[in-house]
Amino acid sequence: MKDILSRIGYVRNQANLSARELSFRIGMSSQYIAQVESGRIVLTVEKLIKILDVCNFPLDRFFATNIQDYAINAELYEFIDKLPTIKKQNMIEFIKD
Repeated sequence: MKDILSRIGYVRNQANLSARELSFRIGMSSQYIAQVESGRIVLTVEKLIKILDVCNFPLDRFFATNIQDYAINAELYEFIDKLPTIKKQNMIEFIKD
């Protein structure tokens, strides 16, 4: 649960929003996000989706293993995915060595 709460703070900071501003933008009281981030209020899935929507933050990135490296990992995946199988195998062998 702590990881989810810290990710909410990360998302909010990426959107350059204060806890108060984000609270207002999702239609909640001024202290709502601060209370969520501190663990005093349980966040519903509906509110999480609304937060991500307001912050223009993709759901898949929010739940990615490494939220900070998501963009670079996605770029690498896209690049590797386009390679022919033999080149992918060569890359694996190179990385293993």
